[in-house]
Amino acid sequence: MLTASLLTSCATIRHGTNEVISVDSNPPGANATIMCAGNISASGTTPARITIPRKAEGCHVDVEKNGMKTQKIQIERGFDSAYWLNFIPASGLPLGTIAAFSNGIFATVPDYVGVLFAAGILGGVGLIVDRVDGAMYDHDPHVIKVTLQPQQ
Repeated sequence: MLTASLLTSCATIRHGTNEVISVDSNPPGANATIMCAGNISASGTTPARITIPRKAEGCHVDVEKNGMKTQKIQIERGFDSAYWLNFIPASGLPLGTIAAFSNGIFATVPDYVGVLFAAGILGGVGLIVDRVDGAMYDHDPHVIKVTLQPQQ
């Protein structure tokens, strides 16, 4: 049960540190460029699947084609739901502490307390790893569709 909860709760394990943003345009064949803070950029020709790091912030997409007005779309960075699942095993640490001391300082510690402590420590590690490698983040929108207008 402990292993199952850890594998389902860690955002790094579930989807990795990169994210694919799909960009499509009407008409197709436009140049789509994602630019983010920290000199992070990636580009492709629509319809495109552009990969950016999940920790990238301050991102926007420029979609441009000769004879058409350039469209600029802001990409917001938020938290991925898998990150919050790390709190489930991490809750084992305070629960284990309560269970260990609930019968008094000199009482025998129940067998399940070690499992609660282990789950708490591993859940805490999941929180830290997801934060450091950026897997805790998610960008919105994931799919961008743009209708380009002719320049006048």
